[in-house]
Amino acid sequence: MKFHITQTVGEDSLRPQEDYYAKTVVVPMGRPDTAAEMLRIAGEMVHPSQGLVIALVISLGDAEQTNRLSDQIQDVIDAFRNTDAGHKVEVVTEIAASVSRGILDVARERNADVILLGVQRSTQGSVKLGTVVENVIATAPCGVLVYRNALDNHFDRVVVPIDGALPSVIAMKLGVSFALQHAIPLRQMSIQFDYHYDPEHEAAIKRYEDHLPRNMDLKKKIIVSRLPSREIVAGLTSDDLLVMGFAQKTDLERHIINDLSNQLLNQAPGPVILISQHEWHHGIRGAIEQGIARLNPQLTLVEQNELIWSAEKSASSNLDYVVMIVLSAALATLGLLTNSVAVIIGAMLVAPLMSPISSFSTGMATGILHITRRASLSLFTGVTLALLISIVMGVALPIDSPTDEMLARGSPNLLDAAIALVSGWVAAYATARKGIPAALAGVAIAAALMPPISTIGLGIALRDFDLALGANLLFLANIAFIIAAQYITFLWMGMQPTKDREGATLNRSRAWWIVLFLTTLIILLVFARLGSQALDEAQIRERLQATAFHGATVVEYHVISSVPLSVQLIVQSDHQITPAEVEAAQLLINELYQQEVQLTVVARQVVRPLEPTMAAIWEQLRAIFPRAQITDVWAERTAGFVLHAILQDFAAPTRAKLEEARQRISQVVNEDARLEVVYQRKLAVGPRASAIDGS
Repeated sequence: MKFHITQTVGEDSLRPQEDYYAKTVVVPMGRPDTAAEMLRIAGEMVHPSQGLVIALVISLGDAEQTNRLSDQIQDVIDAFRNTDAGHKVEVVTEIAASVSRGILDVARERNADVILLGVQRSTQGSVKLGTVVENVIATAPCGVLVYRNALDNHFDRVVVPIDGALPSVIAMKLGVSFALQHAIPLRQMSIQFDYHYDPEHEAAIKRYEDHLPRNMDLKKKIIVSRLPSREIVAGLTSDDLLVMGFAQKTDLERHIINDLSNQLLNQAPGPVILISQHEWHHGIRGAIEQGIARLNPQLTLVEQNELIWSAEKSASSNLDYVVMIVLSAALATLGLLTNSVAVIIGAMLVAPLMSPISSFSTGMATGILHITRRASLSLFTGVTLALLISIVMGVALPIDSPTDEMLARGSPNLLDAAIALVSGWVAAYATARKGIPAALAGVAIAAALMPPISTIGLGIALRDFDLALGANLLFLANIAFIIAAQYITFLWMGMQPTKDREGATLNRSRAWWIVLFLTTLIILLVFARLGSQALDEAQIRERLQATAFHGATVVEYHVISSVPLSVQLIVQSDHQITPAEVEAAQLLINELYQQEVQLTVVARQVVRPLEPTMAAIWEQLRAIFPRAQITDVWAERTAGFVLHAILQDFAAPTRAKLEEARQRISQVVNEDARLEVVYQRKLAVGPRASAIDGS
């Protein structure tokens, strides 16, 4: 097989026409019999020295079929590489869920300028673009060229119809490029009916015309008919290459199926090229526009329909859904009761609540409200059933107090809202992009929908309504933010209400948007209030540690009730908390809240191993007071060494014994020590009580 690619424009003369050529052209190699012609067209579009042609083979999972196709087109690719033009060709095999998705992903990842697609001339005079071509045209991140071959693909003239719109400017640029490369004339057909006059477009067309050499006559024809396709076809021969522009990312049915482009695609006797090319702005603005386009993985119509079908199935509850709800709720409740993180994670993985939530978001994005209604009912059923399971288990398996895992879900904050938001994005993206289903397990863990529901039920069973209220807020935040994130993601990926979808309505879906927006806003305000309250409580804890509990740490601060205001502190220290410290804390909290507060202090004493010095002091005290019980000993070094001790005995220690103890302690610490002893008298009741007291 031999290729004839003519490059009549030398390298030096290419510089004024650099914008004629593409840097990267993606050519799907679906049919070996048309691969040669497609590569030839790509070779005439790509830059002679810097261009790259990507011969793309799409694999749908059948390795044997992919290998056969690769072997069949390899000879065609080798022949194309050996042409005089010497274009750089790279063979890429892409594993994808669909042909159109594979083409779009490679074009986006390789930063392609043009996707070259081929359609066959029908013997019945009707060209079918096909689902792949239509999906790529509607969602491509770059220009798209559709080539329809002819009985004889040889051409001696280029014909370009123009109507003043931007697509005709693109077609004129490509037509001039072909005319220059083949050294053949170009004929311009100006369609005056419904002509779109734009000074910038007119200037661009004139600029491209000026690139043609003077010896290459530019023949122009003006068409004023209301049916321009007839006059255009009448002026064509089988040796003419027809180049037309079309609008991309618009209503495909209006622009491609039933318009002038479709008529000429079917009726032109020679080969036809339909071209659409993005025209980016220059400089930073153009770079930003290109970057946004490359980062927007638009879903094809087929992929959107697949998501809708999946959402319709997942929106309805069935026996499997009910069984998994019961099992995951029971597992989550047991994990919370036993304070087991592993069991809770297991409950997250098997909980099926993400299915109706994703269906709800899909129904909102597409405006198909019957999906949204069914998903809402399934979600309500699942949540109610899980709540009842957790309440029953909380009553049947009672515990004295909430576990740490339960308390962690009873105090939500803005970080929990952020986790739910990111989880919704991941869920929507992983659902739409079939290549990353493994991420759904991570979403189930991150979203953590079932444990908050079980915490609500356990809070009700324990009659700890503050815990239940906090867990309920966390669950509502998860639901609202996941739905909002999924809705935004689906809109970003091109899903929106259209008249073509059965059951889609825009007006009624706005009510759901308003409800979702208001719910999300209220939750954000509540979380902001909780965050402000948490900051206030952190400041209160710092002041309590600085002014009331010296050397201790206030590890928890709980407002038990608001009317009357009741506060509980959990204080941790390595010594006993004295009534004086509690009194100081009471006065400080009363002053901060400007009212009388019911304060409860729970002390946690930390017992650490004795240091060698303190161990020696303990031994000396036991030797001097053998009958006494020494309950606590601690030292201070603020102004010298001061030792505090608490002694319990039936008789008070004598002054001589205390002085002896002080001297021995001074010897141990090698400095003059001071001793402060708190004596607690023991009382004996019984026949030997007088003997003990008198001894």
